[in-house]
Amino acid sequence: MTGDDGSPGTSPTESGQPVASPPSEYPYGENAALKKPLEVGDCVKAVWTGTTFTSVPDLGVVDCDEDWPDGQVVAIETASDHAEARTSGAQRCASQAGPMAEALPDADVYALVPTKEGFATAKGGTACLVLGKHVPIGGEVGRLRDVGMYLWPTQMAIGDCWDYTTRDDEGYDAPLTDCAEAHTDQVVGSVQAPDSMTFQGALDEGGKLCTNRFESTWAPGADLIVSGWVSDKNEWEKGFNKVVCTVRNADASKTTGKISTPGSV
Repeated sequence: MTGDDGSPGTSPTESGQPVASPPSEYPYGENAALKKPLEVGDCVKAVWTGTTFTSVPDLGVVDCDEDWPDGQVVAIETASDHAEARTSGAQRCASQAGPMAEALPDADVYALVPTKEGFATAKGGTACLVLGKHVPIGGEVGRLRDVGMYLWPTQMAIGDCWDYTTRDDEGYDAPLTDCAEAHTDQVVGSVQAPDSMTFQGALDEGGKLCTNRFESTWAPGADLIVSGWVSDKNEWEKGFNKVVCTVRNADASKTTGKISTPGSV
């Protein structure tokens, strides 16, 4: 190989200069299966390719209302280069999305960091997702939700207010309500059921778990009571063994305004 002036030349690798990685159409790598970068508000289905929350999940963007998603993108953390994304993306996601996940009964944060080859395609963004640990969350989370959406126990976050509404099939609906408006329940936390407790046991005794944990601080008088709520048998058997706890008026009447946090519980 010779240069234009006839002098000996070198290839890029022979000169010791780094060779740029060709850009990839997959912003987060082929395992993630996405060809478009995620955006805040996207709801996703996630199939883990290895250990939950440590491997890269196979992801698909789905309808938040119709497709019972595993979780949602709640923030995008943009880095100046791939090295910054790799070293700080997860920490930044934990800071941004951690409070949302902690407020839910069974969720965690996952930081989807772009690959080096996909960094440009991802526009430098690490996607911060809140995903269900054992079962899908089933809809939007935190500030991304709309008042009036029906909550399932997997979606009930600490501080949520909702209005108990009976149905003809003997079930109930729990529409998310502005706490300033009339409502029946305010979520105060959740309790992990004992390993030996069956789903039927949770239906029968779940309320007592909530009472034991929260009554002395949230409902010490006669005006308020603590109630417990569970999901369905299928989710229980998949590992969502949490009882969501709410505080409500003892006479089942509606209240207006948020009940003040009594302190650490």
